[in-house]
Amino acid sequence: TSLAKPSVSITTSNGKPKITWKAVTGADKYYVYRSTDGKNFSYYDSTTKLSYTNTGAKKGTKYYYKVKAICSANTNANSAYSAVVSIKATK
Repeated sequence: TSLAKPSVSITTSNGKPKITWKAVTGADKYYVYRSTDGKNFSYYDSTTKLSYTNTGAKKGTKYYYKVKAICSANTNANSAYSAVVSIKATK
């Protein structure tokens, strides 16, 4: 069976994009993917936390993110991508 896809929301923290999601049962970590056009996503970072702040975001740039839940014991069980969320960095 595969992991449930993360349910992601986005806000800003000190003007920087901050994404948060609920824990996915069975996931060890989460991969964050980023895009600036909403189409071409690239792997950005991995985290074991339930939030990620893009401290390197450029002011006035709109960023798009999606998150995947990862099971390191069985990579075939990795989740589908979350829905895409986007926000503009204000600082």
